Amino acid sequence: MRFVFLGTSGAVPSLQRDTTSLLFVGQDESILVDCGGSPVQKLLHAKVDPMSVGRVIITHIHPDHAYGLPSLVQNLFLMGRSAPLGIACREEHVEALRALLSLFQVLERPGMYPIAFDAVTARAGAPVASTRSFTVTASPNAHGRMPNLALRFDVRETGRAVVYSSDTEPCEAVVSLARGADTLIHEATFAERGRGRFGAHSTAGQAGAIAARAGVRRLILTHIDPEYHGETDAMAAEARASFGGLVEISQEFVSYPL
Repeated sequence: MRFVFLGTSGAVPSLQRDTTSLLFVGQDESILVDCGGSPVQKLLHAKVDPMSVGRVIITHIHPDHAYGLPSLVQNLFLMGRSAPLGIACREEHVEALRALLSLFQVLERPGMYPIAFDAVTARAGAPVASTRSFTVTASPNAHGRMPNLALRFDVRETGRAVVYSSDTEPCEAVVSLARGADTLIHEATFAERGRGRFGAHSTAGQAGAIAARAGVRRLILTHIDPEYHGETDAMAAEARASFGGLVEISQEFVSYPL
């Protein structure tokens, strides 16, 4: 079992990094978290059968986290999928995502496989999914006016947990969700010199402080603005100034064992 980054950039991609998306691969199922462009191609790069994706979790509906969903649904249909696909999101976003799919008329295609929307309540520890490999829970985070979810994946076989902050300012909800987890994947959109540039995001140093408060073993920085794609060593150093555990910069298409 493993997780893989399909993208690691902030809202704007670069030649080196695409917009942030993660895949959790279990014993016999995969869960996709957020969905940028060309998701099927990215799944193939990650050496994962696209048909194994049983559920997609959309943390929020900013374009970089959701714009690839119609492509995924359409491609799986054209590849012959018949198994249902679950799409989980905050309850405020169900109709918006349904409308996005309808815009491209993928839901109306004759013979379309079943798609089930699961609305996640905005409360700490809200249940999202339970599979053979994972228990997934969520908490609302702090992404300005945009309702958003941080996610926790508890791995049944190993007892380890991985938390993904999604886009957020430093907030107590992520600290609480990450307590007892092995790994925190936290956004680090900016270096300290860019603090407050667009608001509702975190710096690498702030991500380190959150990891320290949560008591995790490892911090992985992701959702890095393109301005800093050539400065990732400095970003990691900023996080280490406030976190004594292992700090890594997220790498696309690299397997992280669970």
